[in-house]
Amino acid sequence: MSAIFGEDPRPVPSADAELQGLRVPPHSVEAEQSVLGGLLIDNRCWDRVGDLLKPDDFYRREHQVLFGAMSRLINASKPADVVTVFDALAEREQLAVGGLAYINALAQCVPSSANARRYAEIVRSRSVQRQVAALAVDLQGAVAGKLEAPEIMTAVDAAVTSLLKLMQGASSADEPVLLGDLMLELIDEVEALAAGKLPGISTGFIDLDALTAGGGRAGELWVMGARPSMGKSACAQTIGLNVAEDEWCLVLSQEDSLLTYGQRAVANLGKVNLADLRNPAKAEDPDALWAGLALGADKAGKKKLLVDAQGGLTLADVRRKVQQANRKIQSIQPGARLKVLLIDYLQLMTGENQNRNQLLGEISNGLKALVKEFGLWGILLSQLSREADKRAGLPHMSDLRDSGDIEGAADVIMLLHRQAKRKLTADNKYWAQAEICKNKNGPTDTISLFFHGKYQRFDNWAGPVPASAGGVGKGGDGAGERKGFN
Repeated sequence: MSAIFGEDPRPVPSADAELQGLRVPPHSVEAEQSVLGGLLIDNRCWDRVGDLLKPDDFYRREHQVLFGAMSRLINASKPADVVTVFDALAEREQLAVGGLAYINALAQCVPSSANARRYAEIVRSRSVQRQVAALAVDLQGAVAGKLEAPEIMTAVDAAVTSLLKLMQGASSADEPVLLGDLMLELIDEVEALAAGKLPGISTGFIDLDALTAGGGRAGELWVMGARPSMGKSACAQTIGLNVAEDEWCLVLSQEDSLLTYGQRAVANLGKVNLADLRNPAKAEDPDALWAGLALGADKAGKKKLLVDAQGGLTLADVRRKVQQANRKIQSIQPGARLKVLLIDYLQLMTGENQNRNQLLGEISNGLKALVKEFGLWGILLSQLSREADKRAGLPHMSDLRDSGDIEGAADVIMLLHRQAKRKLTADNKYWAQAEICKNKNGPTDTISLFFHGKYQRFDNWAGPVPASAGGVGKGGDGAGERKGFN
């Protein structure tokens, strides 16, 4: 068609008569040309089309290349006109002889950029039609073939995932990108960090956020390990409730029922004794109980948190839950999506592999792939082996139960320990330690946290570590609780 990839410099090609009636994927050459022409004559219309289109939304390959070049120039605050776009493509050797004539013809084919948004909507609509049609073909092939039920469900899951990405405006297929194209985003993040704006999703714990440069990020898998009764579920719930102040969080609680999870959440948020919630007839202070219940329930109702209590989850179950959560979120807050996935806990999950170590390794690696695919920050709880009880002091990363693959899959590993569970003293009753023994993109350290046992709630630790700890562990900075959480 164009001289960008051929040798036909016609200004604005139209569909040839002999092509009429042939079955081709949905597209509109005219709309694509009008979007590109509008951008060439008025870069300000990027504000009207940039949020709607990506290069692969264009049907013509040369239009994909042109739109990509324009977006790079405009996002770099450089002019994108006939000459600069031609030069940008020539530098990448993406332009053949005669390309300048076609680019100039695009600039001439629209009188103004006034209708650029409408043209962009047409281009996007045709792109969605093509992608949905491709998914339909894939599903038809799965049904027509001699596939077993699990294979068909895998095809259905893949199709649903792609459809959800379409609803969120994401591409249905990931493609390699040039390293140079990542530099603008990288520079923006470094500038934000230098200005004190942390790009991660805050945990609500000041020292933990500082150690991880702002908290969790999309695509990261954090593993929180502990021996039973150390408080890992309470710590994870506290993080989940903190996160759900601003971001959507899904909790897959395989150990607790929905009602039990709700009771723990109300105890945490309302600072009411969990034992009183479970047996209100024996509450020492009924007035405090009902006041805390009302406060906790009110706060809980404002959280962006979804909870599911199915036990024995498989990887396929987790994927389905994420898809269900995204659909529910879309119905509540159009345009929003799930940001955080919390699973309690790894050893309760199931699969087909009979070898336990291999199974948990497959699950760990599968969850890492899943959070990358959906752009989630994943928090996976895990039991520690009994070896941790046989030693004094903090647990080791090797204590992660049943699988060494957990260490490889995790971006951050945090091991929770409370000395009071072994030897209670007057000054360590509320003291907990979180040992960050793996931090893929930062330092490791041991931080202190404050544990309210009766509320099943963790907070920031202020002041030095208990004297009974012998100086082991990092104290808090005295900043107290992060404003706005819980």
